[in-house]
Amino acid sequence: MVVAVVAPPPFALSSPESQGDDALMAAIAQGDTIAFRVLMERWWPRVFAFLVRALAHRSDAEDLTQETFLRLVRAASRYEPEGRFAAWLFRIAGNLARAEMRRRRVRGWLTGVARVQDDAVLESLPAPRAFDPDGPLANAEIRAALAHALARLPERQRLAVLLRYFEDLPLREVAAALGIRERAAESLVARGTARLRRALAAHRPRP
Repeated sequence: MVVAVVAPPPFALSSPESQGDDALMAAIAQGDTIAFRVLMERWWPRVFAFLVRALAHRSDAEDLTQETFLRLVRAASRYEPEGRFAAWLFRIAGNLARAEMRRRRVRGWLTGVARVQDDAVLESLPAPRAFDPDGPLANAEIRAALAHALARLPERQRLAVLLRYFEDLPLREVAAALGIRERAAESLVARGTARLRRALAAHRPRP
């Protein structure tokens, strides 16, 4: 009797945590669709939440999340594994978000400040990974106030705050994602955080 021997796949994916992001990118560059699915399942929720908060609009965030992963596939062969995948991925998403913000201004969709279009979506997002200015964000009123305050930050401050405190990236990766120096990233985060604290001050419970 002849027994057919089936060659194993390039690597075994027993769970989404079985391979690092750099290894998955190398596999995607070789056309591995399983690796792409695993990486997308791992990062799609975070990229989507980042874009919803950046743009305050669910359908725009969905479109740009999809575009982010399409660009990931196209760039996979040029990706350099340096252990900074998050910064690389959020740079793609952030550039798309900034382009969309510019398009909105050109079209006259915004008049000096951002407009929150999906309060319910913003309020239902998971709590930030690190941003908690002097108190919990479980309160729906505070979440709504935070969403509106974020939408009114200048775009670079908004993206820097989102990356640093909502995605919990270290400053060096925030800088890499925005394509700026670390000191400039630190300044953006500090100024954006100060504006958010002032905006949320009225919603703090009084002693």
